[in-house]
Amino acid sequence: MEFTIDRTAVVANAVRTMLDSIDEQRAAEGYIHLFGVAKCCVLLAKKRGLDCELAYIMGLLHDYSYYLTGDREEHARKSGDMILPLLAKTELFVICEMGTIAKAIASHSDKNKTDGNPYDELLKDGDVLDRMLMSPGSEQKEIHKARAEKLTQELF
Repeated sequence: MEFTIDRTAVVANAVRTMLDSIDEQRAAEGYIHLFGVAKCCVLLAKKRGLDCELAYIMGLLHDYSYYLTGDREEHARKSGDMILPLLAKTELFVICEMGTIAKAIASHSDKNKTDGNPYDELLKDGDVLDRMLMSPGSEQKEIHKARAEKLTQELF
């Protein structure tokens, strides 16, 4: 009998541990946003033919630095750096997977840039989609408008 480890569960537990260690308000926001973006990334990955497991993990970890520290300054780059040792410690990921995840996370705040990497674009779009679904009647930030329009056409 072969035993397999659910990598998404391992990463989700690490995220829960981090969120349980911070102030209650930021943790509550983190639970909603991180798990929401993870689900949006899976939806988009299924639609685009990408790896749903990596998509979910990217979504879970994309704002790790912000929620851990409360500092939004360069949080995407810092999150990309922070999650590498976390993923390596699990011994469940190969180098190229960790690189794909970290690169997408590090660039997810550059919503106005398109570099053609499908996972980078997936995470940016998953983040915007989560914001759209959480505040359906709200005006999108200017930087998110083009992505929100493209996502609306793609999904609806």
